[in-house]
Amino acid sequence: MRIIAPTSLSAIALFSLFCCASVQGQQSATDSRPGYPLLVDRAYGQDQELVNGKQYYNHHPRSLGNPYLLEGFVHQGFVNLRGVIYSNVWLRYDIYAQQVEVEYRTMNGADNQVVLVGDRLHEFQIGEHYFRNLSVRGEERQFYQVIGSGRMTCYISWEKKLIPRVSDSRFTEEYTAPKRKYLLELDGKISEFQSKSDFVKLFPEDRKKEIKRLVRQNGMQFRIASPAQLNLFLMAASGLLNEEMQP
Repeated sequence: MRIIAPTSLSAIALFSLFCCASVQGQQSATDSRPGYPLLVDRAYGQDQELVNGKQYYNHHPRSLGNPYLLEGFVHQGFVNLRGVIYSNVWLRYDIYAQQVEVEYRTMNGADNQVVLVGDRLHEFQIGEHYFRNLSVRGEERQFYQVIGSGRMTCYISWEKKLIPRVSDSRFTEEYTAPKRKYLLELDGKISEFQSKSDFVKLFPEDRKKEIKRLVRQNGMQFRIASPAQLNLFLMAASGLLNEEMQP
């Protein structure tokens, strides 16, 4: 259920008074994490720390397609802004501009979007896709989808590009299909891979044959694999590596 956000300072004041009354009547509410209504209240009130205050605007109205992961549909998830977690928010991830948008419904019944401040956004989850704001291999910080743990973790960066269209009176540009780039952290070493053969090469010589067999048995297609498929595959691969540590 999407929340109703105040659209004027007077509405915000009334909302704040209501919140104060609720806190006095229900002490347990103060012990819970701030919810999304508070995020929106601060965004349109005096606290500009949580969002940058910039209204979302489509800078490419004559472009075919969309710049988003998950085809532009909003999905429920959470955001972590400077250590504060806001749950049950409606999100879209613009992988062309590399920005995360929060959608809510105003009192007038209209859907509205605000853009979160990128360097204050530590992590977020949209649907089953979990992302962290990381600097990997000393490169500039960006959002990576993180899958796996322990000895083996995948970091996936997503992108779309905008390319010109020729001889089209309606659209001047179009968005490409989403592309992903893979990094694998194996026992603390981070390496890039894109294909199945690249993946196999990252493993110790005495384990490559088993890893290659595992890739084939699971029909792994890294280009289209879902987070759930990748997670299960990495767990199986980690199991093979752990076998060499057993007597």
